[in-house]
Amino acid sequence: MNIIKTELEDVLIIEPRFFGDHRGWFIETYSKLKFEELGIDIDFVQDNHSMSTKKGTLRGLHFQTNPKAQTKLVRCTKGRILDVAVDLRKGSSTYKQWVGVELSEYNKKQFLIPKGFAHGFLTLTDNAEVQYKVDEYYAPECDRSIRFNDLEIGIDWGIEDPILSEKDLKAPLLKDSDVDFSLKFMVTGRNGQLGYDVMMRLKEMEFEVIAPRRDEFDLINKDRVKKYIIKEKPDVIIHCAAYTAVDNAEEEKALCYLVNGEGTRAVAEVGKDINAKVVYISTDYVFDGLGQEPHSEEKKPNPINYYGYTKEQGEKIVRELIDKHFVIRTSWVYGLNGNNFVKTMLKLAESRNEINVVSDQIGAPTYTKDLAEFIVNLVQTKEYGTYHGVNEGYCSWYEFSKVIFKKLGINMKINPVPTDKYQTKAQRPLNSRLSKKNIDKVGLRRLPHWEEALTRFIEELKSQED
Repeated sequence: MNIIKTELEDVLIIEPRFFGDHRGWFIETYSKLKFEELGIDIDFVQDNHSMSTKKGTLRGLHFQTNPKAQTKLVRCTKGRILDVAVDLRKGSSTYKQWVGVELSEYNKKQFLIPKGFAHGFLTLTDNAEVQYKVDEYYAPECDRSIRFNDLEIGIDWGIEDPILSEKDLKAPLLKDSDVDFSLKFMVTGRNGQLGYDVMMRLKEMEFEVIAPRRDEFDLINKDRVKKYIIKEKPDVIIHCAAYTAVDNAEEEKALCYLVNGEGTRAVAEVGKDINAKVVYISTDYVFDGLGQEPHSEEKKPNPINYYGYTKEQGEKIVRELIDKHFVIRTSWVYGLNGNNFVKTMLKLAESRNEINVVSDQIGAPTYTKDLAEFIVNLVQTKEYGTYHGVNEGYCSWYEFSKVIFKKLGINMKINPVPTDKYQTKAQRPLNSRLSKKNIDKVGLRRLPHWEEALTRFIEELKSQED
């Protein structure tokens, strides 16, 4: 069987192999084994067969809501039809888009329409017969329709006045429908600063999201990771969980690599098996920090600490295994859920009136709420690749601390010190400036300036305390 991809991900045209001679012809229309070999693992439970006597008959747009949503495998066994699928999954890069294909008794093509899509067809000949398999039984309580000529969808049926049933004639518009489809998102690291904000952003947008606890999803336990993902079958995996103790990583190398390397491999391998999009969160620490120019997305990494090395390896694993991947590097993150530089400064202010802060490391402080919004927007596209997700502007840690205390109205004496006078177990890059060229290339909005983001964070921090 030959598989042809369409403009809508997961909607496929299937061309069975044709055997013909002077007697006629033979085709194998369905083989569970061969479908599985092609990566299509579906248990069909019912066959349906319709006949439309008149050319110009339009049936649709039809679907069943959850929990009885259906995958359909459609073919035309007599005459010709225009068969149409519409993506109704919130969060999809092709949400509300449609694709049509001509099916006929002559071309023998079949149309695979997954759950989360509406389906309809227009007969192009008299006496057209359509047969289709479904993987869920008919459930009248979940049976729904959407108006065939809904302008929000804009299907070009090529006909002015089709023949319609009373039900299809009175079908609601999409905006008035109770359609409940969404891509299923999985977020790892739910208790981390970024993982928490990504999870909350997805929920705000009413997407279906699962965020496993550490006891359910421990990256050290490869088998448990794989079993969890296979059981849940997410459409998108946003992998925020990581070993992030940069200094400790120099002594706990095996543990750090087990989490950031092998743990990421487990996520990517099973992500490949279920054909999921994978978002991998990486770091400015994959670069050596030399020079003063922003590091481009295509620049070859050269980490100078072990944590950065493991994150670089994670990037390589995801790129190698996952076609539909987003690698997002960020820097100097802070958020409401967890410890960070801003909260450390506030804690120090409780017991000190003078501190030393490194002044020659330059980067972009990044608010996890802004980064979460960027990630959720990006993942709804098909613009796969590597991106730098950081707030606009650059500063040193010293300059960052000055602005923090100024915005809080705290009188603190801050002494700038060079990195070589502030020894740590792990070496830090001096230059963490990151280019946003790829964000601009795909037309997405850059993250706000870091000072404006800091103002919002401090306001939220205060309101949380109140």
